[in-house]
Amino acid sequence: MVRIGIIGSGSTIGIAQNHIKAYQCCEDAVITAVYDIAEGRAQGYIEKLEMKDAKACSSLEELFSLCDAVSICTPNSTHVELSVTALKAGKHVLCEKPFAPVPEDCDEALKYAKETGKVAMIGLCYRDIPGFVYMKQLLDEGVMGRIFFVREEQGGDRIADPEVKLEWRMQKELSGPGALADFGSHMMDICDYLLRDICGPICDITAMQDTCIKEREIIGKPGEMGTVNNDDVACWICRTTGGTLYNFTASRVGATFMLEIVGEGGKMTFHGNRPFELTLQLKDKNGGYSKQPEVVPVPESCYGGDKNAPRVPFAINFYYEIRQFLDAIQKGSDTLLTFERGKYIQTLIQYAQDSADRQEIVHINENQGGNQL
Repeated sequence: MVRIGIIGSGSTIGIAQNHIKAYQCCEDAVITAVYDIAEGRAQGYIEKLEMKDAKACSSLEELFSLCDAVSICTPNSTHVELSVTALKAGKHVLCEKPFAPVPEDCDEALKYAKETGKVAMIGLCYRDIPGFVYMKQLLDEGVMGRIFFVREEQGGDRIADPEVKLEWRMQKELSGPGALADFGSHMMDICDYLLRDICGPICDITAMQDTCIKEREIIGKPGEMGTVNNDDVACWICRTTGGTLYNFTASRVGATFMLEIVGEGGKMTFHGNRPFELTLQLKDKNGGYSKQPEVVPVPESCYGGDKNAPRVPFAINFYYEIRQFLDAIQKGSDTLLTFERGKYIQTLIQYAQDSADRQEIVHINENQGGNQL
């Protein structure tokens, strides 16, 4: 039985609850400790999510004394420091994405992950969404042939409300980029994971950004406004070494979750509000379109085969992320979601940010980290 500590419960989105619910589906894990810097919040989460074996801890040291592994669900700027602290304490680490505000901040965590030999995973869990699993299967089978272009959009609607206060994710010093990092980390991970073997790694990036709501009320200071200093919306285009174009839009002021891949063999489209199906419009690779788009359910083989996996949108991919973490701890299983992967994705985000800042195309070569996994 792996004893789990949860660091950070959150006051808005509360990504920790996705981790907690996934652990609660696993018979070989128990949540024994929860810590949050806000007094009373950890106890509130314990009661809300019925963690009967968990203690609300008053310090990280207390939490570490009660667990074998941790999920870090805190603001981006704290990820590396907390990961290092946990690794030094001898704990396995699953850290939420994005890994850090800038990629060079990640290096210390990579160092201690290597030195300690502990499992060190980054939370890029969207690749276990059944629709994406099915996409990967079709791509690997060669159904799409040569890929012409890709279009992906992710985001959220909550921050479209100007009454939402100035959160840490709207402050560059705490978050790094805004929508670009928050949603772009998943977007570039998914495209690279699905298509790298066919299209090659990303080698060129050009980006633009905008902050749509430039001031918000400071939390705890009624009537006092503060500046939003990172992006609400980011649009960027990437070219791979194989010549394929990826077109990304990330928005926290309203967006649709979708991924469209167009190639010689036709079109396949994933819709985030229907994660258990794909829309396919396939064609002969040497001919034109003669069929209408067809909505196709994801085959049973793409659900992972685990009877404990919840057949609920997004709960299923968080479950498989947690399952991968636990199997790596107990069985020594490999994980693709290493800290190295987290830094690579953060590096791509930084290149996009550099492009937006400099208003020019950024060219990536292998020496700059463009071909790292």
